[in-house]
Amino acid sequence: MRSERTLPAILTVVILGAVVFWLLLRSNIAPTQRNSQPEEIVWTLVSACRKGDVEGYMICFGSPIKERLKQLAKEQGDEKFRYYLKQIIAPIKGIAVFQPNKDAKGNWQVVAEFVFSNRTERQVFIVGNVKGKWKIIGVETSKSVPVLIPYGTLVKGL
Repeated sequence: MRSERTLPAILTVVILGAVVFWLLLRSNIAPTQRNSQPEEIVWTLVSACRKGDVEGYMICFGSPIKERLKQLAKEQGDEKFRYYLKQIIAPIKGIAVFQPNKDAKGNWQVVAEFVFSNRTERQVFIVGNVKGKWKIIGVETSKSVPVLIPYGTLVKGL
């Protein structure tokens, strides 16, 4: 009588275990890329700048931009380039990254606004999928917009 109940229970546990194992194995295959969105590369770029992570910064770009940046880093030296990355992000008070839009070439346009104390800059990043990973493959010239009330102004002063 016990074997009649035990066999189906063991079989059920084995099948459920196999399904869970398969799901876990499947979720470990390129987890960041399978679920990532094109705009996440902008946040990776910002994080690399804050840390002064030269290699992390370079990984964000596709060729030919990456090649030009590598040449610039080589000319400046890693320490100067690391310092440069930290300095370009330091004055930024806030960042807004908007939902990407697909362009006619199949790439994504990711718009980011960088808030400084006296202005806002709107930057458009062209993001493409390069060998299964999101990369910045183009950057449009940023547009600076002056603000009427500087960031950080006390409310009493208005």
